[in-house]
Amino acid sequence: MTSMAAPAALPDAEWSECLLPAGPVPREMAREVRRAVGALPGWVPRLAPSPWIVRAFRDTIQRPAAYLPRTFFDLGAVVVSQDNSCRYCYGAQRAVMKVLGYRDEYLDRLVRDFHVVDLPPGERAGLDYLRRLSRADPRPGRAESEAVVQAGLDRRAVTEIAAVAAFCTFNNRVATLLALPPDPIESLVRGPLFRFIRPLMARRMRPRARPPEPPPQPNDGPLAALVTALGDSPAASVVRRMIEGAWNSPVLPRRTRALLLAVVARALGCAYSEGEARRLLAAEGLEGSHVDEILTHLGSAQLDRREARLVPFARETVRYQPAAIQRRVRETCDAMSREETLETIGTVALANALCRMSVVLDAPRAAG
Repeated sequence: MTSMAAPAALPDAEWSECLLPAGPVPREMAREVRRAVGALPGWVPRLAPSPWIVRAFRDTIQRPAAYLPRTFFDLGAVVVSQDNSCRYCYGAQRAVMKVLGYRDEYLDRLVRDFHVVDLPPGERAGLDYLRRLSRADPRPGRAESEAVVQAGLDRRAVTEIAAVAAFCTFNNRVATLLALPPDPIESLVRGPLFRFIRPLMARRMRPRARPPEPPPQPNDGPLAALVTALGDSPAASVVRRMIEGAWNSPVLPRRTRALLLAVVARALGCAYSEGEARRLLAAEGLEGSHVDEILTHLGSAQLDRREARLVPFARETVRYQPAAIQRRVRETCDAMSREETLETIGTVALANALCRMSVVLDAPRAAG
């Protein structure tokens, strides 16, 4: 596992220089992000060459959940980011929490042991379930999700916890694998003017109620059943856009993306995602026996030169230590373009997210 022994040590954890430089941001992209989150975060100039990754970050920051308590998204994000040793996400999310009025003492107790924090039983059980989903060691099953329902959360809220786990998994992996530098908001909340501007910032950043939404239509692309299982949660449309954005991006071949999904699915024991990946690979002309060989040995003569490097790398992104995986990213992507590197990181991050979220397919369906 990647958890830290003491949350206070996380900002000092070993962390590489960012793999990619900041670059220009298209005007419309900057406008959309500012409209959604009220600012232009530090990740935008580094992720801008992959618009679907930028949209994924933008959408998840808007807390797309209708049935969870409003504060759960923020509490869960700081807990999971600390547990995953994501220096960027932990620092940025903790700064957001300070803007929202949380004190350092409370946040320290939260990440050290959220069971001692003053929360309703359902939310404490939900945070435990969220962390288990993120770790996926092993993936929690129906009994664990039912325990959260028994503790007091609506079954639809428990489904949304799986989506929160997926979003945290995606954001943490993109940020960690690229070694994103600390966000400017961290310096802002430590500055002398923060106490004067905090109320205005909080007004713009405070969680707002999100109503249920009609499920996305059409929903006939890859992993459609997984999107359907999210019901009328706003998370369903976000997940559909993430999948379509990755699948339709021309930077990496679809066969390569499906191979990375298959490898991560096999490592996490996600039969549904592996089955979907196999179906996609068959459509790309790769026989089942060759897929078996690749998943068993993480190599095959059927792989092209780039795939031969990316397949074993994908397996390493399931669980890792930040400094070690950042070195592996450099080794793996040293001959790739900036766009190819970003798309590779985004694809393995999405695969890890979807395979963790797929537990919703095993849970009893929530009543509408």
